[in-house]
Amino acid sequence: MSLTTDGEPPGPVRFCLLCDRRGCRARAVFDMVVADPPPDIESDLFGHFLHSATIASPHIEELGWKYVQQEGYWCPACAAPGRRPRPRGVTSS
Repeated sequence: MSLTTDGEPPGPVRFCLLCDRRGCRARAVFDMVVADPPPDIESDLFGHFLHSATIASPHIEELGWKYVQQEGYWCPACAAPGRRPRPRGVTSS
């Protein structure tokens, strides 16, 4: 998955997205102020690392990026109807 961050909450965090669809080179970068500190790393390892991404998820969706299960983040052009992969096990008739 190609969502990366630079910066530590609480405070400004820079988010960088790269489209995970094969062959696409789309990128997006935005800054957000994450006001709440992450949970303690010793009590909630995943919550600590995913804190900023969880807070940024609504904004990522507003930008048109979609999270495709088992694929990662897709840019608005790749996530357009007809471009998304079928769920595994689903065939056309």
